[in-house]
Amino acid sequence: MKNLSTQLSSMKMASTNSFSQQFVQIDTLLQQTKHYWQLLPFEHLSFPWADNSELVDFVNSLSSQELEALDADDLALRSALSRYLDYELDILAPLSLEQQPEVNVPPWLKAGIKGRKWQQIEKFSSLLNSDKLPVLEWCAGKGHLGRLIGFTQQRQVTSLEWQQSLCQHGAELSKKHNVEQQFYQSDVFSEDVTQYLMPKQHAIALHACGDLHSSLLQRASKKRVEHLSVVPCCYHLIQHQVYQPLSTLAQQSSLRLSIRDLNLSMQQTVVATTREKHHRRVEVAWRLAFDLLQRRLRQVESYLPLPSIKQSMLTGSFEVFCQWACDKKGLALDKDEVDFNTLEQAGWERRALNTKIELVTHGFRQLLERWLLLDRVLFLQQQGYEAKLSLFCPTEVTPRNTLISAKLLKPH
Repeated sequence: MKNLSTQLSSMKMASTNSFSQQFVQIDTLLQQTKHYWQLLPFEHLSFPWADNSELVDFVNSLSSQELEALDADDLALRSALSRYLDYELDILAPLSLEQQPEVNVPPWLKAGIKGRKWQQIEKFSSLLNSDKLPVLEWCAGKGHLGRLIGFTQQRQVTSLEWQQSLCQHGAELSKKHNVEQQFYQSDVFSEDVTQYLMPKQHAIALHACGDLHSSLLQRASKKRVEHLSVVPCCYHLIQHQVYQPLSTLAQQSSLRLSIRDLNLSMQQTVVATTREKHHRRVEVAWRLAFDLLQRRLRQVESYLPLPSIKQSMLTGSFEVFCQWACDKKGLALDKDEVDFNTLEQAGWERRALNTKIELVTHGFRQLLERWLLLDRVLFLQQQGYEAKLSLFCPTEVTPRNTLISAKLLKPH
């Protein structure tokens, strides 16, 4: 027994070291390459890395179709960029896709849940059958995930949600389907939430945003919750202006991440309709064209961000858009002094430049996301958990598909 215990201890130590080594390698690379990714493409009127002529020539040689194809394939993108940088970007350890058992779910249980969202819920829930602990669902919404787990696995579920209306709706559904699921309206940032965390529990969170899932990791580990299953999302939705690392290694890093830096980790979409893609292209071109206009009107050479706009505005005229933007920013617009056709064309030219700058930053988005994921894993290991990373579903279902699984090594 002693030999087996020693072997297991060595395996866990090797896993910890492996995650630490991965983190340091990625951290070093991100620090060395900051001038390629820690920037906002919108702000630039020319390539910010113009001194790398080979990279400039490469991105300029790509057709719009090639740009789009490369942007959709992170592995190919990192491989391509590595040829024009002094750094090897393809350093991410591959993550295995979890094998889910088939679960028969009655159609009425998924009524009203969109297909892609239901796929995520179904695949996530099927991985939680290794124990029969009561489940705590964090940031539950209407509790679709908890309800499926409660129904298919006959487990007691506690669902926490901030919005009372969602709690009420979820409670009605669980009662209707005879699922043992209790809803509590709760602010997961308050100390009161700890009353729902128990050692003999499996705490779960599917796509809880930013500090919401970080709060779960911190509070659950403090309460020695036995099992955690978390799929992080929206790392940029944080309460501070600068990211607050969880693990000692990340805290010791000199890398400082702003909210806009964190947003890079989320810049990967899977499905967009032709109409959505067109609207996005128009919006970027018009925003960049207005940026040229506002620089002229303000006599200031700096980017001026605009608030979000309604999609309907993108089907109107560029001139109306400019008037709206000027009104929002308190700028006087003399339409007789502006050639809107020429200005719009300049916006489309800037969009082409922006797309190429953005492509290079996108070569680092998965590296940044892995840095953030490893920060969480290392934190859990420091708290006495055996933790791992895996994929709970294919990227086609959602690009935010990395699952953090953690089990307390010495449960109460």
